[in-house]
Amino acid sequence: MVDLRDREKGMEDQYFRDAERVLKLKSRCDKLLAKWVAGLIDRDDFVAYADEITDARFKGGDPGVLSKALSDLQAAGRNLSEQDVATKMREFMFEATEQL
Repeated sequence: MVDLRDREKGMEDQYFRDAERVLKLKSRCDKLLAKWVAGLIDRDDFVAYADEITDARFKGGDPGVLSKALSDLQAAGRNLSEQDVATKMREFMFEATEQL
């Protein structure tokens, strides 16, 4: 019975480590995206913009981040498609994975 509890505890610990890693990856990815978009839309306040991207993540996940970035790019007159931004998000996810 003790072995079963130890195994359960180990599985719970692994689950939390995995969840923490995913959160860190998405956070890093969002920062990379925010830096890229802020540069394209001439926003000097990168930290504030990164906070806006983070808020979009909490409100709507990946689609929320994509929508926020795309609407900001379009508002600034940047003619990028949803596919362009989604591709960049995937590139940043790979980059974030390499950084961790």
